[in-house]
Amino acid sequence: MNRNQVHNILSPRGDLISLRRRMLGMNQTELSASSHISQAHISKIEQGIKEPNEEQLSKLANALKCPVSFFYQSDREYGPPMSAHPSFRKQASVGQRSLDKVIADFNVKLSQVRTLLRFADLEPELPLPQYDSDEYSPENIAAMVRRAWYTPKGPIKNLTEYAERAGCIVFHVDMEAVKIDGASYRVAGMPPVIFLNKYQPADRMRFTLAHEIGHLVMHKYPSIEMEAEADQFASSLLMPREDISASLSDLTIEKAAYMKPVWKVSMAALIYRAKTLNKIDHYKSDYLWRRMSKLGYRTREPYELDFPNEKPSVITALIENLIDGMSYSESELEQVFHLFSSEIRESYGLYKPGPRLVG
Repeated sequence: MNRNQVHNILSPRGDLISLRRRMLGMNQTELSASSHISQAHISKIEQGIKEPNEEQLSKLANALKCPVSFFYQSDREYGPPMSAHPSFRKQASVGQRSLDKVIADFNVKLSQVRTLLRFADLEPELPLPQYDSDEYSPENIAAMVRRAWYTPKGPIKNLTEYAERAGCIVFHVDMEAVKIDGASYRVAGMPPVIFLNKYQPADRMRFTLAHEIGHLVMHKYPSIEMEAEADQFASSLLMPREDISASLSDLTIEKAAYMKPVWKVSMAALIYRAKTLNKIDHYKSDYLWRRMSKLGYRTREPYELDFPNEKPSVITALIENLIDGMSYSESELEQVFHLFSSEIRESYGLYKPGPRLVG
């Protein structure tokens, strides 16, 4: 679809100009300086009071480093994720611009997922059941999810794989500026989408993923208890009571260090779980936390215990379906994503193929 065809269908959307600006971490004053359009006029364009002319659209697209077609998309903006609301509110020290940038990136990726699904059918192999946390405890719900997924007893080897088999789309993204570990969306007509901070250690990322699965399974609406419930769910999903209880008796720092790569959870999570299951009393718990602090493990657990991060595969497969399966060129990818190919490749970790050798 070329630009003229797009113009016959839609008018440029001011909210998408705002979305792209926020995605780049710009304010209206900075966009005004880059585009040579007054800040007051940009404000009216973003609010839908004024419609930009062709020259202004071109200036805005150049300043925002995207094709003009970005402003003609039909998908809506979904706002901040329900699951991250409490976490976002806690970040009083983080600037609003940083929060807006992360939320805008979430929304653009949601739109891209919806677009990619037009080219492929995703049929979940496993269910993603929903339960009411007012009727069941998070621990019981975690046990029911494990049963629904037919997980073997003991540690879950690859939680990302289970989440994707249950129909979730998992992204690893940069949320370091806002110190948010994860967020999730459940949007009508789309698979659940989970965003994980790519700079987390693997043990923390697994716990964050389990936490977000807990939100998707238990929470349709925000509540005061939802974060604590999601933490309880995550702990129970990764460390089921009946499977880990015996190993947590007489827990020591050395034992926690041994168990960490086996269960793929942090030493801290093991101490919390041992206390929750009454395998250690509060005196032993306090002693272990003092030792963790003295050794510096509350800041950073030993590097030698690190294990590799799990890698999402579904979003990469959807893009590769276009590139390899359907032979989409770079210019055609730009038409699909309404972004330049360099940004698409950087965003999804794709690499430009080198020249083919003929001989």
